[in-house]
Amino acid sequence: MAPSPSSAIAVKRPLFNAFITALTAGVIAAQAADDKVKTGARLYQDNCESCHGEDLHNNSGVTFDLRRLRADEHDRFVNSVLNGKNAMPAWRGALDTREIEQLWGYIRANAYDAAAN
Repeated sequence: MAPSPSSAIAVKRPLFNAFITALTAGVIAAQAADDKVKTGARLYQDNCESCHGEDLHNNSGVTFDLRRLRADEHDRFVNSVLNGKNAMPAWRGALDTREIEQLWGYIRANAYDAAAN
Protein backbone atom coordinates (compact mmCIF):
# COMPACT_ATOMS: atom_id res chain seq x y z
CA MET A 1 0.00 0.00 0.00
CA ALA A 2 1.38 3.38 -0.99
CA PRO A 3 1.84 6.03 1.68
CA SER A 4 -0.82 8.69 1.78
CA PRO A 5 0.12 12.21 0.63
CA SER A 6 -0.24 13.54 4.17
CA SER A 7 2.20 10.95 5.57
CA ALA A 8 4.72 11.78 2.84
CA ILE A 9 4.48 15.47 3.78
CA ALA A 10 4.90 14.61 7.45
CA VAL A 11 8.11 12.72 6.66
CA LYS A 12 9.49 15.57 4.50
CA ARG A 13 8.65 18.40 6.91
CA PRO A 14 11.57 17.73 9.33
CA LEU A 15 13.97 17.65 6.38
CA PHE A 16 12.52 20.89 5.05
CA ASN A 17 12.75 22.52 8.49
CA ALA A 18 16.38 21.38 8.84
CA PHE A 19 17.16 22.80 5.40
CA ILE A 20 15.56 26.16 6.24
CA THR A 21 17.41 26.29 9.57
CA ALA A 22 20.75 25.56 7.89
CA LEU A 23 20.06 28.09 5.15
CA THR A 24 19.14 30.77 7.69
CA ALA A 25 22.25 30.03 9.76
CA GLY A 26 24.38 30.35 6.64
CA VAL A 27 22.85 33.69 5.73
CA ILE A 28 23.35 34.99 9.28
CA ALA A 29 26.98 33.80 9.31
CA ALA A 30 27.64 35.42 5.93
CA GLN A 31 26.11 38.68 7.13
CA ALA A 32 28.25 38.61 10.28
CA ALA A 33 31.38 37.98 8.22
CA ASP A 34 30.45 40.83 5.87
CA ASP A 35 29.89 43.16 8.84
CA LYS A 36 33.28 42.13 10.27
CA VAL A 37 34.99 42.96 6.97
CA LYS A 38 33.20 46.33 6.70
CA THR A 39 34.14 47.25 10.26
CA GLY A 40 37.69 46.06 9.61
CA ALA A 41 37.84 48.32 6.54
CA ARG A 42 36.87 51.33 8.65
CA LEU A 43 39.44 50.43 11.31
CA TYR A 44 42.08 49.99 8.62
CA GLN A 45 41.24 53.35 7.12
CA ASP A 46 41.43 55.06 10.51
CA ASN A 47 44.56 53.34 11.83
CA CYS A 48 46.61 51.63 9.12
CA GLU A 49 46.01 53.30 5.78
CA SER A 50 48.49 56.14 6.24
CA CYS A 51 51.37 53.65 6.27
CA HIS A 52 50.05 50.53 4.53
CA GLY A 53 48.21 52.29 1.69
CA GLU A 54 44.66 53.08 0.67
CA ASP A 55 42.49 49.96 0.35
CA LEU A 56 45.57 47.81 1.15
CA HIS A 57 47.31 49.01 -2.03
CA ASN A 58 50.78 49.57 -0.67
CA ASN A 59 52.98 50.72 -3.49
CA SER A 60 55.71 52.36 -1.42
CA GLY A 61 57.76 49.24 -0.75
CA VAL A 62 58.56 50.78 2.63
CA THR A 63 55.89 48.98 4.67
CA PHE A 64 54.70 45.39 4.46
CA ASP A 65 52.04 44.69 1.84
CA LEU A 66 49.33 43.21 4.08
CA ARG A 67 47.68 41.48 1.11
CA ARG A 68 50.59 39.04 1.24
CA LEU A 69 49.54 37.70 4.65
CA ARG A 70 48.40 34.07 4.35
CA ALA A 71 45.62 32.50 6.39
CA ASP A 72 48.18 30.62 8.51
CA GLU A 73 49.92 33.87 9.54
CA HIS A 74 47.23 35.05 11.96
CA ASP A 75 49.50 34.76 15.01
CA ARG A 76 52.26 36.70 13.22
CA PHE A 77 49.78 39.46 12.37
CA VAL A 78 48.42 39.72 15.93
CA ASN A 79 51.94 39.78 17.38
CA SER A 80 53.03 42.53 14.98
CA VAL A 81 49.96 44.64 15.72
CA LEU A 82 50.24 44.26 19.48
CA ASN A 83 54.01 44.60 19.78
CA GLY A 84 55.04 46.51 16.67
CA LYS A 85 57.73 45.47 14.22
CA ASN A 86 60.60 47.45 12.72
CA ALA A 87 59.16 50.95 12.04
CA MET A 88 55.60 49.88 12.92
CA PRO A 89 54.54 51.04 16.37
CA ALA A 90 52.85 48.75 18.87
CA TRP A 91 49.06 49.06 18.96
CA ARG A 92 48.64 47.27 22.29
CA GLY A 93 46.08 49.25 24.27
CA ALA A 94 44.98 51.24 21.21
CA LEU A 95 43.18 48.32 19.52
CA ASP A 96 41.35 45.59 21.39
CA THR A 97 41.20 41.92 20.43
CA ARG A 98 37.86 42.33 18.64
CA GLU A 99 39.20 45.21 16.54
CA ILE A 100 42.35 43.27 15.64
CA GLU A 101 40.17 40.36 14.49
CA GLN A 102 38.06 42.75 12.41
CA LEU A 103 41.23 44.10 10.79
CA TRP A 104 42.33 40.52 10.14
CA GLY A 105 38.97 39.77 8.50
CA TYR A 106 39.34 42.78 6.21
CA ILE A 107 42.91 41.90 5.29
CA ARG A 108 42.09 38.25 4.62
CA ALA A 109 39.07 39.20 2.49
CA ASN A 110 41.45 41.21 0.29
CA ALA A 111 44.55 39.02 0.45
CA TYR A 112 46.22 37.77 -2.71
CA ASP A 113 45.22 34.19 -1.84
CA ALA A 114 41.68 35.06 -0.69
CA ALA A 115 40.13 33.43 -3.75
CA ALA A 116 41.86 30.16 -2.83
CA ASN A 117 40.31 30.11 0.67
